[in-house]
Amino acid sequence: MEILESFQSDKQQIILYLHKNLGKILVINGEIQHIEFYQQFYHEQLVHLPIAFIPQVKTALIIGGGSLFAAYEILKYPTIEKIVLCDYDHTVLDLMERYYSHVKDVISNPKFHYIEQDAHSFLLEHTGKYDLIVNDCFNLSLESQSHNKSYYKLLLNFASERGVCTDVIYKHIFEINTTHDSLKLLNDEDISYKLSLITIPEYPGIFHLQTIWSEKGVLKNIIEKPINEIQNNFLTNKNIIRYNMYSPKHLSYYFYIPTFIKNLFNEIR
Repeated sequence: MEILESFQSDKQQIILYLHKNLGKILVINGEIQHIEFYQQFYHEQLVHLPIAFIPQVKTALIIGGGSLFAAYEILKYPTIEKIVLCDYDHTVLDLMERYYSHVKDVISNPKFHYIEQDAHSFLLEHTGKYDLIVNDCFNLSLESQSHNKSYYKLLLNFASERGVCTDVIYKHIFEINTTHDSLKLLNDEDISYKLSLITIPEYPGIFHLQTIWSEKGVLKNIIEKPINEIQNNFLTNKNIIRYNMYSPKHLSYYFYIPTFIKNLFNEIR
């Protein structure tokens, strides 16, 4: 592999590699953040699956996500009016802008607003409400234990009336303790949630759980087709949005949960 750039910012060690088969690979503090040719597996489902529950997504909050892949996917919706992204190191965005055209598109869009701030302090100080809240930063289970409060509930405080939160559990499904603790936190709160198995080839274990949660009554128990009007248009071949991996036509597929996870859930209940 070729090293495109390697440097120490004021906050972290950042390396961008180029692999002849997999494209660019971003590594921060020794951990792979994304692999270019794999990123669609993660970011399309991360963004579009929760949006399926939102009739019109107009505002979005992203915690982390300095690669701007999630922001890029959200901006595909013509209904979006404002995206706020909180990330604590602008040098990641600067690096991405030098090598990715989608980052230039996002940063130049007047709907996009970047806040350089530690996410903990941001969540304590910020008061906005959003239709979509994406966590691409915290290990929510670990943060909940460390701060003795549910970070699932904390993020939900920023949701609008029909707002939806989403996160991918930090560890793979076979790391039982983190999976168990995360599901227990969701089960303990007066919130509704759904689970989806997501494949992330560049992360250890590959198989992870995406969690989608909201206030009671927002998430339907059974969803055959998207509530979101743009995704609904896709079903009638009015393709306003181009998807490469995600498909609004197969929502039941995304919410199939293997017996392994069902059994774990039953143990928690």
